[in-house]
Amino acid sequence: MAQAKLYAQKLNLETTYSTNGNEIYQICLKTGEEKRVEDFLSPQALWEKTYSDQNDWREQFSSIPFEGKSGTWQLRYYQEIAVKNTLEAIAQNKNRILLTLATGTGKTAIAFQIAWKLFQTRWNLNRDGKRRPRILFLADRNILADQAFNSFSAFPEDAMVRIKPKEVKKTGKVPTNGSIFFTIFQSFMSGKDEADNPKPYFGEYPTDYFDFIIIDECHRGGANNEGNWRGILEYFSPAVQLGLTATPKRRIMWILTPILVSLFTSIR
Repeated sequence: MAQAKLYAQKLNLETTYSTNGNEIYQICLKTGEEKRVEDFLSPQALWEKTYSDQNDWREQFSSIPFEGKSGTWQLRYYQEIAVKNTLEAIAQNKNRILLTLATGTGKTAIAFQIAWKLFQTRWNLNRDGKRRPRILFLADRNILADQAFNSFSAFPEDAMVRIKPKEVKKTGKVPTNGSIFFTIFQSFMSGKDEADNPKPYFGEYPTDYFDFIIIDECHRGGANNEGNWRGILEYFSPAVQLGLTATPKRRIMWILTPILVSLFTSIR
């Protein structure tokens, strides 16, 4: 029974079972109730027990399978928990989320799966399902933005946009045709007007343009350039904002007003 509780806690489950082959014990970690039962609850009954309140977006998110690269890749259990808890926060209309996981646990892969489900369900700030979401992946280094761009390759090619200052200067405007945008906040802060005065590129987008913003290594951007980093997030304040970090800092937690959806200081 102790092992069943331990596994359930690691998987963030509300209900678990323990059996010796003759008797079945049902354990509710939410209430602490333990009782002997005649049979296991069906998957549908477990779902209804765990989620007694109806939520359309929760149902839609759960109906979309994880993208497994044609069966060649599968999420680890703690990655599934992180995706599920983040989407649950979004389904409950939470708009500031801080996801904290240890280094090397695949935060970019988690971000991809979250974006994938949002994209496939056509979730957006209007929550009407009428259009695909516009998602911004914001990093502080080009190598991280490029890595994320490559990691999101399962998305349609015409949905992916890499925002670079040179191309903005060449076209004379910021790109808007796409669904998943990648850039670094230094690029967003660059840009000048005709008088050569600073005119950040991010200001060319409407404040409600992006539905969902992923801030990679948010502790680092906030620590080195807090004013710039915070200015971008405040400008796009209508968006749901997800911060990813392995080392949260007090000021970052204050800025994001977090719902701490997953915390792993060590993975065994």
